Amino acid sequence: MQRFISVLTLAALATVPAAAGEGDGLFRVTRVSDRIVVFTDVTPWESNHVVIVTERGLVLFDPGHSPLMGRLIREAVARELGRDRFAYVVDTHEHWGHTWGGAAFPEAIVIGHELAVPGMKAEAATRAAREQRIRELTENARTRLASLDPASEGGRAAKLQAEHLERIARGLAEPGMVVRLPDLTFSERMDLDLGDVTLRMHYLGRGHSPSDIAVVVPEERAALMGCFFFEQDGLPTFGAMPKLDPDRWLAVLSAVLDGEPPVERVILGQHSIWPRARLAAMRDAIAAMWTSVKASDAAGVSLATAIERLPAGATPAFVRESGASGERIATYTRTAATALWRQLKRSAADEIGRTLDASGIAAATARFKEVRADNAYLVDEAEVNLLGYRYLQAGATDAAIAVFEMNAAYFPGSWNVHDSLGEACAAKGDRARAVEHYRRSLELNPANTNATAALERLAAPTPK
Repeated sequence: MQRFISVLTLAALATVPAAAGEGDGLFRVTRVSDRIVVFTDVTPWESNHVVIVTERGLVLFDPGHSPLMGRLIREAVARELGRDRFAYVVDTHEHWGHTWGGAAFPEAIVIGHELAVPGMKAEAATRAAREQRIRELTENARTRLASLDPASEGGRAAKLQAEHLERIARGLAEPGMVVRLPDLTFSERMDLDLGDVTLRMHYLGRGHSPSDIAVVVPEERAALMGCFFFEQDGLPTFGAMPKLDPDRWLAVLSAVLDGEPPVERVILGQHSIWPRARLAAMRDAIAAMWTSVKASDAAGVSLATAIERLPAGATPAFVRESGASGERIATYTRTAATALWRQLKRSAADEIGRTLDASGIAAATARFKEVRADNAYLVDEAEVNLLGYRYLQAGATDAAIAVFEMNAAYFPGSWNVHDSLGEACAAKGDRARAVEHYRRSLELNPANTNATAALERLAAPTPK
């Protein structure tokens, strides 16, 4: 065990009050049982902050995006449960939006997977840039809100978004704001005995992040999955990471589902509480898709053919029956299959990055022409875009532009790639090219408000 900042510093932060009444109405409270209470923030994120009441104190899962949010969670728990002393805080994964509130709980031991520590350190290094970006998004949201009827559905949604972003920005800008890392970590499994409750923690493997965990509470027949599965509008997704661990997922999901006593409900990190059957359907669909994708790769067919060959069971029945359009369901299936297909191929983005770092832009451009024609490589739009942003955030603007140009050449119909290229050109000071690509992005996606706002900042008229 190791604390990375002093308890005195944490205690000082934790005692700074939130604005009077700010937390009122911010959380929707769901009492899953006498011991499990879910505090869902009423924001566009709809993050679930789960509290388990045990003989040895309260346990909080995912303390929010900043100490400010952590204090608001603490106050909501005190109002609902009449107590606010926490024995443990559990980070279900490393992402800042769910972990940076840990400093608001100085009395608690923070638990997370061992890979959460380097991930959180890396994200903490970007805090100033993240705060600036949130402020820009807040300004855009306020501008949009001013153009809407506040009583309309769109106006109410815009107000919620603006207030949410402003809260994040204030939290990130607080004097002395720190990111508290886990005090206690594990690698594969860890059981925590809390007297009347046991927490069985499993490392899920790389999925939504490198450090996702699942936590089973056998006494409550409940499992907490963090953001490993994400549900919005009826379509869960997985595979946001380039490198995934599907075999581990299947092993852990089976351990969660087939343990004794059997799990009956699954609490996600955002939005929903699933019945057991939905998690079982996801496991079975992943197994069917992974088996089919591996068979297609062994047969030497293309990704497009592999997707055509997927069995019906590769898409969960609840997704097919969700009422979503056929196009959306096809997009879900294609995205998931591509994520698994990537596990069997070499990464074009990795190869470009290695070549660029070793030999420069011209060599990387030439190497890209080679790998895009090689079936052993996968050129993934999102992965190449992330590479471009890695260079952009490091201040290597020319390298970022080169990577985004490769992506735009391979995916000319992607509005997002042109948006990214416009951003990089603007960062270089090349206004003409920035305007060109932002306009192209808007042509491909007229709903891209980021491009609209960028063109306004660049004082260029938007396309009619």
